[in-house]
Amino acid sequence: MRYREPGGRAGRQREKSFALKRDALAFAVKVENDKRENLYIDPDAGRVPLHRYAEQWLASKSMAPGTAEAYERILRLHVLPHLGRKALAQVTTADVEDLYARWRQEGAAPGTVQSRRIVLSGLFSHAVRHRRIPFSPVREAGKPVGAVPRVDERSLPSFEEIAALAKEIGPRLEPAVWLMAGCGLRIGESLGVFPEDISGGILRMRRQVIRVRDGSGKYVVRYAPLKYRREGEWRDVPAPSSIASLADLLPIRSSSGRIPYPNLLRNSWVRAIRRLKMREYTPHDLRHK
Repeated sequence: MRYREPGGRAGRQREKSFALKRDALAFAVKVENDKRENLYIDPDAGRVPLHRYAEQWLASKSMAPGTAEAYERILRLHVLPHLGRKALAQVTTADVEDLYARWRQEGAAPGTVQSRRIVLSGLFSHAVRHRRIPFSPVREAGKPVGAVPRVDERSLPSFEEIAALAKEIGPRLEPAVWLMAGCGLRIGESLGVFPEDISGGILRMRRQVIRVRDGSGKYVVRYAPLKYRREGEWRDVPAPSSIASLADLLPIRSSSGRIPYPNLLRNSWVRAIRRLKMREYTPHDLRHK
């Protein structure tokens, strides 16, 4: 069956073979309907490898540096190793559901699976909008099993456990533990507090520490606006009186005197938990105290 792409006589002529005449006629009707309703999709548009399309998608998105780094990491570590060699149009709903199952088998928490799904959904939704594929396999796939559990206050670390962790993690990072527990800060936010940010029982959050790639592709660390805020915006947080005593220990620095990577705190936290033989609390648990 020969047909033309949209554009009248200027449209490229294509052909497709079928074993049965009725199938060829049905395809011809569909092509003409799609062209008339502006739904036609070039069959070659979805042949780009997923790993290449992912690179193009990330480069086209306007995101905060920290968000861009998180999206790139999710794709590089958790999506492309399994689906990256497939063509964009070859990824099926079964592929997506198998990926969810793999993540769960690897121990990813429900919230982590959902975060990865958001990235995957954004990529394929972009492909649909730009006429690369007719539908998103992520949208058609069943949602990941398991809701994000409610916070059980009885499962959070006690004050005594927090104090033990703060001491065990070492004097350089100890203020971050108390800032997360006392003010509900994220890791990057706790590393971005300066002495002048604490005044009159209020902590004015102005910045966070993020990890980004520089022009050479190397990861670097720097201060950036808070999540969901632009440069110059801030968030005020009530600060316990004990927080003011931390001012002389701020800002937190690495052993070399530089801005610390957020992973420095995460890794130090895990080692402290193991040395204390404590339950496997996470730094995020302190935000709920």
